[in-house]
Amino acid sequence: MKIAFGGGGTGGHVVPALAIANQLKLKNHETIFIGNANSIEERLSLADGNSFHVIRVQKLYRSLSIRNILFPYLLLRAVLTARSILNREKPDAVFCTGGFVSGPVAIAALLLHIPLFCHESNSYPGLVTRVLSKHFMCIYISFEASRKYLRNSRCQNFGIPIQAPQSSAFKLSSIGLDELKPIVMISGGSQGSFAINEAIDAALPELLEKGYQVLWQTGKATYHRFADKHPAVKGLYIFGFSPDLAQMLKHVDIAITRAGAMTIAELEENRIPSILIPLPGAAENHQYYNAIEQQDKGVAFLLEQKYLNSNSLLESLDTLAGSLDDYKAKLCSLPSNEAASKITNDLLGQIQDRDKQ
Repeated sequence: MKIAFGGGGTGGHVVPALAIANQLKLKNHETIFIGNANSIEERLSLADGNSFHVIRVQKLYRSLSIRNILFPYLLLRAVLTARSILNREKPDAVFCTGGFVSGPVAIAALLLHIPLFCHESNSYPGLVTRVLSKHFMCIYISFEASRKYLRNSRCQNFGIPIQAPQSSAFKLSSIGLDELKPIVMISGGSQGSFAINEAIDAALPELLEKGYQVLWQTGKATYHRFADKHPAVKGLYIFGFSPDLAQMLKHVDIAITRAGAMTIAELEENRIPSILIPLPGAAENHQYYNAIEQQDKGVAFLLEQKYLNSNSLLESLDTLAGSLDDYKAKLCSLPSNEAASKITNDLLGQIQDRDKQ
């Protein structure tokens, strides 16, 4: 079979697609990706050995913007281009992973009567998922709360597909940290978060006094601003970005992070209790809803950015640390992440059942 993937704009939309595509290729199926040129979806899908086809997609800006004047024209052109690609490639199904990039691909699939599937990573489904929900053969959700927004749709919850971890000989001693002392990881994402960085900057002396070692990913933009203030501090490793980040997570005891879907999946897979600080400007406030569900599951503590400062951060850390065993026990009770293989098997089964009819 051949499966076409549409989705992009952020790693949270691309990585689940790649994880499923890898499972399909292991079963000798063919995959293609459709998205914007010079984008994260193009870079990551090509690096993973997939063929990539370009359409030009513009997001719909939520605030008043003159750029929205071109949106209908660009949407129509993107749909027509996607339709031409699908007509030429003749996939057996189209799989969308949300975000504005997936809209034209999904619409083109519907026009051509190609079976259409979707994975929704966030607790509160994105605009494309909600608008087209009745037209998907199945929506693979990641949070049970998503069902209430997709009441008339067929939903399956297998979780968030993640890539298989790469083996690595990474050791904490290679960055000057002690393998036996507790680690707090701070990350505002690959771009960093100035609000989180400022709070950590003020709280850092007390964090170290409490006996924690600190892995602090500042993001590239503000790395020098904070690294220059804390040179050669024992128990601190500060960095803008590192390809070893996935391996670092295996050594982390507590994380202080944003609440993106992929971040949550990685935290669950590595059984790391966390303080989640949702990005206030995230589309439809989806990170807040993600964090609420994780807090309700008892695996994370929600701290809204409007309340974020060094004191609230330290208080939240003390609260979480005081019940750390309970948080870890609930994380360990979660099933291991088999989302990619389960979604792939279900997807292939539904296509085969449809073809038999």
